[in-house]
Amino acid sequence: MAGFSSVSAVIVAVAVAVRLLYLRLLPKPIPGIPCNKDSATRLLGDAQYFIDLDKAGEFWVKFFTDLLARHKTPIAQYFPGPFESTHIVIGDYREARDLMTKRSKDLGRGYKNNATWQGLFPEHFIAMDDFHPSFKDAKFLTKDLMTPSFLHGVSAHASYKTVMNFIKLWKVKAAMAQGLPFDAAEDLEGLTYDIMMTAAFGIEEQDTYTLDRLRTVQISNKVEINGDASIQLAKFPHAQKPELLIALDTLNSKVNEAFRSTVPKTTHMMNSFRPSVRRAIRSKRTIVQSYIDRSVEKLSQSCSKAEFNSAVDYVVSREKSAAESAGRRPAFHSLRMSDMLWGYLVGGQDSTHSTLCFAVKYLGANQDAQSKLRRTLSLAYPEAVEESRQPTIEEIIKTQIPFLDAFIEETLRMCSPAAAVTKEALCDMTVLGHVIPKGTPIMFLLTGPTLSVPGAEFEETKRSETSQKLSSEGLGDWSQSPFPPGKFHAERWLQADENGDVKFNNKAGPFMGFSNGPRGCWGKRLAYLELKLIITLLVWNLEFIRPPTEKDENVLIEGLFTKPKSCLVKLESRT
Repeated sequence: MAGFSSVSAVIVAVAVAVRLLYLRLLPKPIPGIPCNKDSATRLLGDAQYFIDLDKAGEFWVKFFTDLLARHKTPIAQYFPGPFESTHIVIGDYREARDLMTKRSKDLGRGYKNNATWQGLFPEHFIAMDDFHPSFKDAKFLTKDLMTPSFLHGVSAHASYKTVMNFIKLWKVKAAMAQGLPFDAAEDLEGLTYDIMMTAAFGIEEQDTYTLDRLRTVQISNKVEINGDASIQLAKFPHAQKPELLIALDTLNSKVNEAFRSTVPKTTHMMNSFRPSVRRAIRSKRTIVQSYIDRSVEKLSQSCSKAEFNSAVDYVVSREKSAAESAGRRPAFHSLRMSDMLWGYLVGGQDSTHSTLCFAVKYLGANQDAQSKLRRTLSLAYPEAVEESRQPTIEEIIKTQIPFLDAFIEETLRMCSPAAAVTKEALCDMTVLGHVIPKGTPIMFLLTGPTLSVPGAEFEETKRSETSQKLSSEGLGDWSQSPFPPGKFHAERWLQADENGDVKFNNKAGPFMGFSNGPRGCWGKRLAYLELKLIITLLVWNLEFIRPPTEKDENVLIEGLFTKPKSCLVKLESRT
C-alpha cells in the first residue's frame, strides 16, 4: 500500500510539473492590446498561421497586415512560439517615425537582431547595440565609406563602368531575344555584385561577372525559347557563378532562416554543420582576407590616400591608424576586418538587387512614367543629347532631376527591400495608449498600413506628445493623398515651390524604405547614388516594353531582402 502511495505521489508530482511547465510556456498577452485570442491559449501561439501562409505560398508580412486590419488597429501583439516572449507589431508611419527618432533612446536592437547577425558576422556593428563595448571601434573602420569623397570618387566610378558593360549585355540579349521577354533577376544580381566587388575590393574590369556573362552569351550565340502558348520567354546560357557570390547567397539565406526562427542561436549552430555553410564561411574568410592582404601590401609601399581605389584600402588605413593610436599591432587578420568588409558587400549588393528587380518591373508596367523619365533625362543632359553620348559620372552626380528622385522614392515606397525591422523596449514605455513592458520586442512594418495600404484610424490624444506634433509635418497616411496608396505614382513626391518650379519633396508623405532614426540604414547614401546612376543609364540606353503578365506577377520571394518572383524585361536598344 505504501508503494502504491509513493507511485501515486510521483504521478501527481509529474502531472503538476507538466501542467506548470505547460502554463509557463503558454503565451503571456499584454493586457489591452489586440491579438488573436485563439493563439493566446496554445503553446505554438501564432505559429500555425505562419505555417499556413508558407503552405499557401503567401508572404509572411500578410500575417501582420491581416492582423492589424482585422482588429482595425495600428498596434497589435502576436505570439511567435513557446520559447519567445510576446511581440508587438506597429503598422503606423507616424508612430514608427516618432519611436525611432524622437524616442530612440528607449529602443535597442534587441536579442533577436543581435543573435541573428552574431551567428555569422559577430564583429560587425550590425550585430551590436549602441552600448556594446566594440560598437564604436567597429564603426570607426568604415567611417570613410559613406563620405561624399568616397561615394563620388570610388563608388560612382565602380558603378559607372560596370553599368556600361551591363548595358552591352542587355543590348546583346535584346537583339538575340527578337522581341521576347527574358528573366532579369540573375543579370541584376550579377550587376550589383560586380558594382560592390569593384567598390569594396577594386577588382579589375575584365574579372567581373557581368563581362563573363556577356562573353558566355556571345560565344554561345544561341537562345532557347521556353514557355507556353500564352507566354514565350527567351533563355540564355549561364556563366559560372563566382565562388564569393555563392557564399554570399548561402550566408544571406541562413541569416534569413535565423530571423524567422524562435531560437536563432540554435538555428545557426545547426546550420554550421551543413557542408554548404562551412564552404561559404571558408570562402568568405579566405577571399576577403586575400584582398585585405593585398591592400596591406599596397599600404606598406607608402601609397597616399589619393591612390586608394576601394573600400578595403580605407578600412586597412583606419585599422593602421587605430593601432598606432592605441600603441598596438594592426589586426589585419582579425575577424572584425573581415566582417566589416563583408557587411559592406552584403548590404550594398542584396538590397540594391532587390530594388532594381522592382524598378525594371515598374519601368515596363508604367509606360507613361518611363516616357516622362526619359524626357526629363534628355532635358537635364542637353550636351549629352547634342553630342550623342552618355551622361558622364560628374553630370549624373551634380544634376538634380526631381522626377528621377521621385521614381526611385516611389519604387522604394511600394516595395521596401526589408519588409520590417525589430527593436526592443529598453524600459517600460507607453505606445499608442498601451504600456509596453521593458524587454518586449517591437516590430515596425516598413510596408503596408499608412505606407502602401490605408492605415487604421486612431484617437489622436492617445498618441505621444512628440507623435502628435508630427501631424503637421506632411501626410501621415497615403490614403489622405490624391494618389491611391497601392498604386505607383512618382508624382506624389513632387511639389511646386513659390516660383512654380517642381521640386522633389522626400517628406511629402510616409516612407520607411531605409527604416528611420539613428540606427536606420547605414548605406542609405550609397543606395541612392547607385540607383540614380543605374536607372539613369538604363533608361538612357534601353526601352522597357511592357512584358506579358505572368500568373506569379505579384508574388514575392522571401529572403534577407524581398524580391519579386517574376522579373521579366522586354527590351529594345535606343542607341
